Amino acid sequence: MKKTVAIVGAGVNGVCAAVALGELGHHVTLIDKGEPFAETSSKSSKLLHGGIRYLEHFHFGLVREALSERAWWLKEAPRYTTQRRFYMPIYQGMPRSRWLLYAGAKLYQMLAGRKSLGSSAYHSKRETLEANPHLSDVGLRGSVSYMDVQMDEPGLSAWLLDRAVSAGVELMSNTPVASVSTEGQVVLATGESLSFDWVVNAAGPWASALLQASSIASNYRIELVRGSHLRFARKLPHPLVIQSRFDQRIIFLLPEPGGMLCGTTEVPHEDGAEVVCTADESRYLLQAVEGVLRESLVESEITERFSGVRPIAYEGAGHGNFSSASRDSEIEVMGQLIAVFGGKWTSAMHLGQEIASKVR
Repeated sequence: MKKTVAIVGAGVNGVCAAVALGELGHHVTLIDKGEPFAETSSKSSKLLHGGIRYLEHFHFGLVREALSERAWWLKEAPRYTTQRRFYMPIYQGMPRSRWLLYAGAKLYQMLAGRKSLGSSAYHSKRETLEANPHLSDVGLRGSVSYMDVQMDEPGLSAWLLDRAVSAGVELMSNTPVASVSTEGQVVLATGESLSFDWVVNAAGPWASALLQASSIASNYRIELVRGSHLRFARKLPHPLVIQSRFDQRIIFLLPEPGGMLCGTTEVPHEDGAEVVCTADESRYLLQAVEGVLRESLVESEITERFSGVRPIAYEGAGHGNFSSASRDSEIEVMGQLIAVFGGKWTSAMHLGQEIASKVR
């Protein structure tokens, strides 16, 4: 039987759920307080990946699943996805040894199985500089490389939205929602009440706040983390994965049309606070990659700063270790309400299909 379904939140999770439900013939209304993809989904590092850094926290299952889901995007949207070789330069004094990085890159390749995009490899100093002439040679010992995927995020967002509309999904943008209920009600900020067979709370960073505003208790909670990025006009031949010398975090330098992207930070974010890249975050990113390029990046070269708020889902009381926390999503069904917590671009379509299976 076909159902009427409201989805609150038109980020990548909400739109992918709308696609999955609409293509099954359900009558879907997608509601967002602003425009689709305007918030967190457009403020990412533009990667479709398994999350190689999660391996050192033993999230092997999550990485394997994400690598499988990465293959879906390559197959379904080749126009908006690009396979690239990512280099991890190894400098004297960096926290991870070349053998640890090589083992991690090889495991990343193996977890992809038949969907691997190519071999991970170790490169000498000479080979590393030949492939990446912009790298500094001071203290360079070599590099490890692996294959992953960059995406054309605006193009992919438009493709998903077109697919949703083609499946008959009705879009209600610039329509704030005041509350939802476990009986299928959506109350708009205007006071208008709408009734559906199912309601999906895919409000991303605001999913918990929407439940609280609706006086609905949940087994999950969200902690917000702000990720900031810097853009530069400089060109790069390959993506670089940099180890920060002072806190062991991983920073990406990613080639883009017109320049490069540097990110990301992980800073606790208070709900309701302004989402901006602070001066401290800019300074942190510049310092984290200092000494890696022949000519260090400087403040005056920054062409753009942007920030997004990511929801990290915890069951129960949770904890605040963002770097080691799983980026997996959680789904909670409460009557006719399905609440989604966490998630990321790579796994969004699989998440949408899970939601559709629960409705079915």
